[in-house]
Amino acid sequence: MENEDQKNKTVVRKPRFLCLHGFRTSGEIMKKQIHKWPQNVLDKLDLVFVDAPFPCNGKSDVEGIFDPPYYEWFQFNKRCPFV
Repeated sequence: MENEDQKNKTVVRKPRFLCLHGFRTSGEIMKKQIHKWPQNVLDKLDLVFVDAPFPCNGKSDVEGIFDPPYYEWFQFNKRCPFV
C-alpha cells in the first residue's frame, strides 16, 4: 500500500528561469530589482541569477544607484570594427 501511495505522488517543481541582467549591471542588481515583486509570485518561481563573463570596461548607467561590480556580456574588439 505504501509503494502505491508513493507512485501516485507527483513531485511538483517550480519553473526555473535563467535571469540575465542588462548591459553593465550584474546578477546581484537584477536579484535586488526582482525581489521587489510580490512574494506570492516569487514563491512559485526558481530564479537563477548569473553574472556576465566580462568585468565592465566603461561607465555603468546604474553607478550611484547600485554598488559595483558591473559586468558585460560582450566586449568590443578594436581589431574587429563590425562587432
